[in-house]
Amino acid sequence: MRESTEKELLRWIEAGERQIIVFGHTPFCGTCRVARRMLEVVEQMNPEIDVYALDLNFAPAFIQKYRISSTPSLSVFEPGRRGEPRTVYAMQSVPHLLDFIG
Repeated sequence: MRESTEKELLRWIEAGERQIIVFGHTPFCGTCRVARRMLEVVEQMNPEIDVYALDLNFAPAFIQKYRISSTPSLSVFEPGRRGEPRTVYAMQSVPHLLDFIG
């Protein structure tokens, strides 16, 4: 998992060339830490999955544009699709996250 900036992610999302998976978190969120661990397992199970972490404290444009309502969040932006991402807030399990990312 790689930390990214709002500006960097918005540029990649707008380009629409590849799947972008964004893990929205805040540093002092306990649930976010648990979700991060699950996503790290997801990345280890499938090396083709790249998750970008975004500290939502520094991402007001991202929050507003994609209507992020809580943390943690996981948003999947599909290539060539400039609409709304698929977003989940309840990180139930590693298998659930694998299915959601698809």
